[in-house]
Parts: sequence; C-alpha cells; structure tokens
Amino acid sequence: TLGSPPVSDEPTFLTWGLLGPGKGIEWVIDALGELKARGLSARYVVAGRTHPRVLENDGEAYREMLMARAERLGVADAVEFDPSYRPLGSLLDLIERSTCVVLPYDSDDQITSGVLVDAIAAGRPVIATRFPHAEEILADGAGLLVGHAAPQHLAEAMERVITDRRLVANMSLVAASMAPSYRWTAVAADYADLAARVANP
Repeated sequence: TLGSPPVSDEPTFLTWGLLGPGKGIEWVIDALGELKARGLSARYVVAGRTHPRVLENDGEAYREMLMARAERLGVADAVEFDPSYRPLGSLLDLIERSTCVVLPYDSDDQITSGVLVDAIAAGRPVIATRFPHAEEILADGAGLLVGHAAPQHLAEAMERVITDRRLVANMSLVAASMAPSYRWTAVAADYADLAARVANP
C-alpha cells in the first residue's frame, strides 16, 4: 500500500539499476562504515546487473571493488549485491521491502532518473545527491538531498531515516500523494492529451 511502512522491520536502503562507475555506490558503503562507528546498523541492497558496456570493457571490476570496500570497512554483512534480472512484480516487491531508496549518483547534471520516478511511484522516500531531477521532485518533502561524493552527508541522512520514524512516515506520505501522477497510465494520458492538443489547436 502506498505510504505504508516497509515490510521489513530492519532499516533497509535500496539502490537498483545497471551497475557501473558513476553510480556512487561506494559512498553509501562508506556511509555504512560511518554509521557502524556511531553504533547504528542498517541493511543496504544493491540490485541490478553490471551495465553491458562496463561488463564488456572492465568485467565485474566495479562490483568487486565495492565488495572489497565493504569488507575492508567491516560492513560486508550489511551489504547485499543482487545481480539478478527482476521482472516488474519482483522489483516492486523489492521496493516495498525497502525503507528508503538511495540515489548516490556522482553526476550533478543528470537531467532525469527513471529509478527516482519509480521510487516515488511506489510511494517510497528517497535520499539523492543534488542533481536537477532530484531537486525538482523531492522539493515537496518526499526525500532528502545530499552532496555528491559525500559519505558524511549520506551517513547523516541515513541516520535520520534510521532514527526518525515520523520523518520516514511523512516522506512516505508525500511520495504516495505524488505517486498517481508518476504512474505510466498517467504519463501516457498526458502524452495523449498533448498529442490531441497539438493535432487540434
């Protein structure tokens, strides 16, 4: 149900999509190390296959670097890498089980993010780096914005999600209120309306 608490009681952060350098996953792993030093724990799920071009050129070097980083920081048991392809129903179940979606992208000029739209459409709060699409969508309170390549900022935002249930509930409610306008049926209707207006001014 949109805006409802996640299925899992343990704070669970989720990032999904094709994996490769620039996704910023390493900063979330660093933030988990910082949270561990503060006596806080959470689960982090990284779901998605390696991007085909990255796989062709570099193999699984990025994923292996992330796994080694988590091991070095002592948080390997808190990070789950799921490289499987998930059909829509399975992906929605994964999102439902998360407390918060994290978009730690390195780029500050990313115009759009399908993952961001899908997270809001599923009624889940988001922690995102400051790129234009995130600043626009999260302006009303559906998530928290952090600096790029800034694990300290990520750790602070994640700590707020872990410790402040009211904040998470409020962000979820805002996301749920926005969700209907981000579903594919609504987007398709908007395009059909635009096409009709262009064809019949």
